[in-house]
Amino acid sequence: MLDTLIKIGHWKSQSASEWDRFLEAPKIQTQDKKGNPIKNYILPIIFDLDEMDVIIDGANLREYDEERDIHALKAMKIKGGNNKAIYVTVPSKKLLQIYKTFFGKEQDDSVKNGELIQTIEKYFPKFEETDIYGILQKSFQLKKRFLELTTNKETGKMEHQVILKDLDLSKNETIALFYVCIKANNFGFSTFTPFAELTDYVECLKMEFLDSATSNKTKEVDNKLCYASGKMSSCVDSLNLSTRYSLNKMFVTETRNYASNFNKSAFKKNYQVSSENQEKLDYASIFLLEKYKTRIAGIDHVIVPQFLSKEGLEFDIILGGIKKKSDILFSFDSLEDMVKDIEIETENSYWINFIAFESDGNFFKTTELIKDVSSFHFQKVIQTFQDVHWEFKEHKVFVDWESVMTEFGKKGRFFNFNSIYGLIPVRKDKEKKNAALDLFKAVLENRPVERSKLYSHFSELILCHYFERYKSYTNISKSTKEYFGKAIRDSVFKYLAFFQFLGRLGLMNKEPDKHESEFSEKTGDKYSQEIQRFFEKMTFNQQQKAMFFLGRMLSIVAYIQKDKNKTVIDKVNFNGMDRDKIVRLRLSLFEKAKQYGKSHKVVFSDARFSEQFDFSSWDMDPNEAVFFLLTGYSFGAKAKEKSKDQESTDSNQEKK
Repeated sequence: MLDTLIKIGHWKSQSASEWDRFLEAPKIQTQDKKGNPIKNYILPIIFDLDEMDVIIDGANLREYDEERDIHALKAMKIKGGNNKAIYVTVPSKKLLQIYKTFFGKEQDDSVKNGELIQTIEKYFPKFEETDIYGILQKSFQLKKRFLELTTNKETGKMEHQVILKDLDLSKNETIALFYVCIKANNFGFSTFTPFAELTDYVECLKMEFLDSATSNKTKEVDNKLCYASGKMSSCVDSLNLSTRYSLNKMFVTETRNYASNFNKSAFKKNYQVSSENQEKLDYASIFLLEKYKTRIAGIDHVIVPQFLSKEGLEFDIILGGIKKKSDILFSFDSLEDMVKDIEIETENSYWINFIAFESDGNFFKTTELIKDVSSFHFQKVIQTFQDVHWEFKEHKVFVDWESVMTEFGKKGRFFNFNSIYGLIPVRKDKEKKNAALDLFKAVLENRPVERSKLYSHFSELILCHYFERYKSYTNISKSTKEYFGKAIRDSVFKYLAFFQFLGRLGLMNKEPDKHESEFSEKTGDKYSQEIQRFFEKMTFNQQQKAMFFLGRMLSIVAYIQKDKNKTVIDKVNFNGMDRDKIVRLRLSLFEKAKQYGKSHKVVFSDARFSEQFDFSSWDMDPNEAVFFLLTGYSFGAKAKEKSKDQESTDSNQEKK
């Protein structure tokens, strides 16, 4: 993987300036949730040293130009920790960095200078004799005025929202960057001039960022081994981990990383890289974290490929194809939106790593790794999802698949990992134990999945819907009692589709052999034949068929009671049903139908249940029993409720 990162870094560095890896664009929105455009501006904070005033005026707003402004205004990446602030252009939410640069530590009246002067005095004393030093000294006198314009009077804290409020911007207008300008006739600046254009300031930045990054190149040292490339080089030093939001943070001395077995006392020696490769690793990290992230099971992952081929890789095409395919697997978008322009990105074999991480931009912590996903298996996973999706869509008698896949009112959703994520309950208080992520990791790494775990997840899911425990589960879409039947139906058929998906990939562990009794309705009515087709398609065994027919009884009696507040669905133990609970439910359903004078409507399903149910040798997993009971309950269900024709199907069977 390091070899690929170096290659990507080399590719990106070819068209980059010496500043690019130290610059950072602000995170902005270009449109709101309704699709309306958002205007992003940049705003100068003017230090008028002639009038000794700070000017923040909406008349000076200018539309943000990412291509130009980041470089021209030197929007440097902000270092964390104890590093001094030397920033004159910052994202709007980081206004504090400008304050620290010119006025020092916040709420510390003992400070006599800003942190840029402190940096000059400690590291770059030659600038004490230049104009920039005098400008900074005089700017410090504007501290009180700066605070007047930026402090929230209610909280007493400096906040960028104070400026936004005074500008009276509309809802779809915001500030991307603040940058400092100066006006000082005594120093030769008769017009408002961006501080980033001061020659001495640019020289300070070069010494702080560029020179320190390349200092190894000037050292006269013996050749050392570069850990990243495995080659000897004369410009080798310990890995620079000063950038907090970086893939290089995987290589640290904590628990989850690639250097966990290194001797901590000799870490610098054991993980050392050449200055050239340090630069390439930085470029690769910036590029991948900006362009090639995806969310898997609600967690951010960065996509890092590995290639066998050493030469001739067109990374823009390759990475673009991998990203699009990742979106097909993990995103919420519809299939029609995602499959456009998917191309074969390379004829060579490659592997993909998905690195899970946590970050707020000031740190980078890897939490999980899905590794060595072959391009062949990756494509097979996508194709299998597509095949299952279209097949379920064709079998409209089984279920209205389009309705099942309609989420948040949007039709055309594609069956993928995102569909399954909403079916594997993830407890809010145990998010680090993400069962959905563990499941997807097993599939992508081509490892078998235990059926019993999936049945257990299903029972937990139905309990969540039944008791409306949505506050405890972060990934389950909310439903109501009125739509509980729809929630069951959608869950059942997505699980059935997932079973088909796993089976075709050979990842579902084989079920124990069950005695098969004959159930063949080839000469029966169309409905019976569809049930038979369904059994064959889903490869139901005898016990599963028994629970299916019990589920049909449940559906019919529930419909008979449709106007009641409590129905027989409340008699189902969603925690799991063993043999005795199954028998009690069967008797209860028959008695309830008899009570309403409609026992004839359940006779057919009850008879079929009796044929398949072997009391003496019943050994079905209780959670599995719940799943197949609810499969029968949901079979042929419409979007909102069962039709009267479906409710009377069993009685029609009996008449024939």
